[in-house]
Amino acid sequence: MDHQILEINLISAQGLKAPPSNLRKMQTYAVTWVNPASKLRTRVDSLGGENPTWNDKFLFRVSDQFLSGDTSAVSVQIFAVGYITDVLIGTVRFLLSTCLAPPRSPADSPTRAPAFTAVQIRRPSGRFLGALNIAAAVYYSADYPILDKVSAVSFRALTEKKARESRRLSRGNSRLSNQSSCGESCDLSDADSTVSSSASSPALREWNSVREMAGKLKGAKSNGGGLLCGLMMARKIPSCPSNLDTWRGKDDGSR
Repeated sequence: MDHQILEINLISAQGLKAPPSNLRKMQTYAVTWVNPASKLRTRVDSLGGENPTWNDKFLFRVSDQFLSGDTSAVSVQIFAVGYITDVLIGTVRFLLSTCLAPPRSPADSPTRAPAFTAVQIRRPSGRFLGALNIAAAVYYSADYPILDKVSAVSFRALTEKKARESRRLSRGNSRLSNQSSCGESCDLSDADSTVSSSASSPALREWNSVREMAGKLKGAKSNGGGLLCGLMMARKIPSCPSNLDTWRGKDDGSR
C-alpha cells in the first residue's frame, strides 16, 4: 500500500471559555492524531488566554486510501493547564474532504498545496463554542524518510533534534581541535626543552666545576688560609719548574 505524508498545522483558536475552577489566566495546548495510538501535542500557549496561538506542525504517514476517503478525519482536543489535572476545553473532528481537494485522476501527483479552514469547537457539554484555525497539506513520503520508521512526528521535535545534534557535533569538533592544539604545543615545548638542555649541558658542567672549586676555596679560607696558599703553591710550582730550581740554587749559595 502506498503512503503519503499528511501535514496538519494547528494555527490558533478563538473564543475559548475557561473552566470554572480556573483561578488564573488560562494556558492551553492541543493534542491531535490520525491514529489514537500516535497522539502529538502542541506547545503550551501562556499568553493568548481564550485566544491561543500555537502554530505547530505535525506529520502523519497515511495511505492513499485514507486521503481519498470521504469520512477520513483528523481529531483535535484542546486542554487548559490545571493545578492538579488538565481540563478538557473542547474537541474538533476535522474532515479532510472539506479542506483538501482530491486529485483529478490516479495519475496526478499526490502533492496538494496547503489549505486553510476554521472548524467549530465542540465543548464537553455538546455545545459549539469558539473556532480552531487549521491547515492541511499532502507531500511525497520520500520527502520525509524519518517517517519510514514512525507513523507520526512533530515538526518542532524534528527541528529541536537537529539543533541538538548540530550542537553536539560542534562541541565535539571544538574539543578535538583543542586537544590537537594542546598536543602540538606540548610537543613543541618538549622539543625546545630538549634542545636547550642538550645545547647548554657543556656550559652547565663547566659552571658546576667552577662552583665546586669556589666551595673548596671558600672552605679553605675559613680554616685560616693555609690550605688556600697550599693549593695556590701547588698550582704554581708545576707550571714554573725553572724558577723553583733557580730559587733553590740561590738559596744554597747564600748559605
